[in-house]
Amino acid sequence: MNLFQVLLVICLVKCSLETAGKHLLRFLTFCQRDVLGDGQYDIEYDGDQLLYVDPVTYQVVERLPEFAQQWTPDPGLARDTYLSVGTCHYNIPRYTKAESDPPVLASPTSMIYPKQEVELAVPNTLICFVNNFHPPDIQITWTKNGQLVEETEVSQTQYYSNSDFSFRISSYLDFTPQQGDIYSCSVDHISLRMPLNKFWEVEAHPDGQVVETAVCVCGVIVGLIGLVTGLWLIRKANKLCQT
Repeated sequence: MNLFQVLLVICLVKCSLETAGKHLLRFLTFCQRDVLGDGQYDIEYDGDQLLYVDPVTYQVVERLPEFAQQWTPDPGLARDTYLSVGTCHYNIPRYTKAESDPPVLASPTSMIYPKQEVELAVPNTLICFVNNFHPPDIQITWTKNGQLVEETEVSQTQYYSNSDFSFRISSYLDFTPQQGDIYSCSVDHISLRMPLNKFWEVEAHPDGQVVETAVCVCGVIVGLIGLVTGLWLIRKANKLCQT
């Protein structure tokens, strides 16, 4: 991947606020060269995203909608986003032209896990969590039994920053579990010689009714064994009394 095509963080930390409790407030701006409609502007507090501004509509989107009625975002955020993303695109060619050192690279790690307990034929979501990578430009693709899945079944979060200025992101795949199906999450990044692949196979737990039946059968067997043992002990005790 060409260095000029990677996602560049022009303003990673625009403002930091530290108190006695070591809290950190971050304003982050991301953009990508030659993709004019692309960009990201969000505000994080202690590693958790408070909100982001949609780069197309310039509407503020709270990370937790249930708190949306508790406070009113600064009306100037739309203007700040427009200026920050515009400045990012303006500076990319100048920054890369003056750069003499190679970019700092950090290879990603990844893991796959289901959102809910897996039950056959019950719709669920697979999550591919990718962490600790830099720079933030990354490609995530999904396969089912070796075949690429439809893009309409996949969604992805924004980039989130870690305390060491690496990044994390999650990709979601909607699926319906069928016994034996194998899914994979492939991660491609400038730091990798080859894509990072993680696999996950559908292994549903036995049906709850089957488990309950097995427990009942075991209970009956244990009860019968106890009854037979008790009758044998009583009979033996009677014989001892007669002697």
